[in-house]
Amino acid sequence: MKIGFRCTEGGQRFDEALTEVRRAEEFGFDSAWVAEHHGWDAKWPNSYIALAGFAAATDEIEFGTGVTILPQTNPVSLAGAANLVDVVSDGRFILGVGTGWRRDEMENLGYDFESRGPRMTDHLCALNELWEPGPSSYDGRFVSFEEFDLAPESIRDPRPPIWVGGGSTPALKRAACLGDAWLPSWREPFDALEEKYATYESFLDDADGSNRSVPLLRIACIDEDGDVAREKLRTLLTELVESYRAKGSTVPEAWVSALEGDIDEFAQDLFVYGTPSECAAQLERYREAFGVDHAVLRLATPTTDHEDVMEAVDLFGRRVIPDL
Repeated sequence: MKIGFRCTEGGQRFDEALTEVRRAEEFGFDSAWVAEHHGWDAKWPNSYIALAGFAAATDEIEFGTGVTILPQTNPVSLAGAANLVDVVSDGRFILGVGTGWRRDEMENLGYDFESRGPRMTDHLCALNELWEPGPSSYDGRFVSFEEFDLAPESIRDPRPPIWVGGGSTPALKRAACLGDAWLPSWREPFDALEEKYATYESFLDDADGSNRSVPLLRIACIDEDGDVAREKLRTLLTELVESYRAKGSTVPEAWVSALEGDIDEFAQDLFVYGTPSECAAQLERYREAFGVDHAVLRLATPTTDHEDVMEAVDLFGRRVIPDL
């Protein structure tokens, strides 16, 4: 199983993020990921600039967007940027894409929020056409181009892998038919993953389902002391609830209830947390159940200190990755 991580993001914290990525490469992490949001200081508005900086300072670790909000991005521009990052990284780039959930962000960028699902499909179709050999033409509902030569060419052949996020049935079909993998949200509990993986695999009957990655995204809290890890998780969940409420996102009632009761009962199917051996066992559970072969661990949240991320990178690198 490959292990990746979400590093520190946002604001003036690039130097901290780069330090984390370099340390993670030293400790055997396989990938590093950043998100994308506009008008939110805890995230950067352009993943590709940050990833190009990471790539120029590393040798082996892969990089991914977790995720690019595809309906509010021009696919012609995106394909060129993705190829350039793939060139800078010498073929170490993975394109993660999602539909988006912030109405104010999308509308302030000039895109209709209600049509984001159909635009997601249209933009994925356009991307796949752009990466076909030779000049490309496409006439879709939301985007069109004619005899367009994409440059530069990617290092990966025929293109960087596309991991498609989203948990709805249309999203799972897009992942199967227009992408290379389904990237589940970290908010999908274990029992929901069982049902959605089954749906996704049913769509693979109509697509090329061979040699596909099976990624997983999870928030992770680790400590040598399991009780300390649980307290870290409680603090993190409290901050997440407050952050999502501030941004107008719906907060599941189960999150609020967990903060008032037994967090273990709630968290065991949603997070990777505890001692190094507990974290390794939890990741092994996902490998056995779903064939997960690339787990991306969200080690940094908007309020996580850089020192805490470095400690988590160290513990996962020394105590978990060797076991997996």
